[in-house]
Amino acid sequence: MLHTFSESLIIMAPPPKRFEVSIFNQQVREMSKQNKDHPNFNSDWAHLQFFTFEGETEEEALQKIRLKYPERKGFIIDKIVEVLEYEFIKPVGRRY
Repeated sequence: MLHTFSESLIIMAPPPKRFEVSIFNQQVREMSKQNKDHPNFNSDWAHLQFFTFEGETEEEALQKIRLKYPERKGFIIDKIVEVLEYEFIKPVGRRY
């Protein structure tokens, strides 16, 4: 059986986008103000925590974030930003 070029052509999907998200836990933050410990989360969650998530779109990334860090458990998404990829070019000239 003969295969033409078009039959064996594999189309590669572009890689998913990456998003950096900052999250904190409102319950931990409130308990921290009262000098109390949260029963399930350490005190670091009173401050912003930064994570990277992948998704085809920002909304897809937000869905993944909300599954892992649900609002019903006190997690608040502060900000989400797409991480852009840059091609780094070698600097011209000499280093001393």
